[in-house]
Amino acid sequence: MIDKSELGEEVLREIAGVGGSYGVKIELCLQELERLRRAIAYLRSRILRSRKFPAFSIRLCVRLRKRFYQVRERAREQRRYLIIYREALGLVKHTEVFEIYNIESYDPV
Repeated sequence: MIDKSELGEEVLREIAGVGGSYGVKIELCLQELERLRRAIAYLRSRILRSRKFPAFSIRLCVRLRKRFYQVRERAREQRRYLIIYREALGLVKHTEVFEIYNIESYDPV
């Protein structure tokens, strides 16, 4: 026979594990956004320094921007899932989530 207290602890561990995975996914997206932002800034400075038309750098910059917007949208999606998950647990204030995972502050240069 399973003890109810053990079952309750297992359920709580499972709930915490699911909620934590959203945070990890958002953090990974934010790290990738930062790397992409640095790469775009470097390419922009390289384009501005160039005396001739740097077609390769421009194409690469465009591709990196597209990737940036895709990753930013994926981060927003994961944040939405986290908010839905929190609401399912009964938490209705999400200001902390928006402060911790401030995706809007990430803009390409």
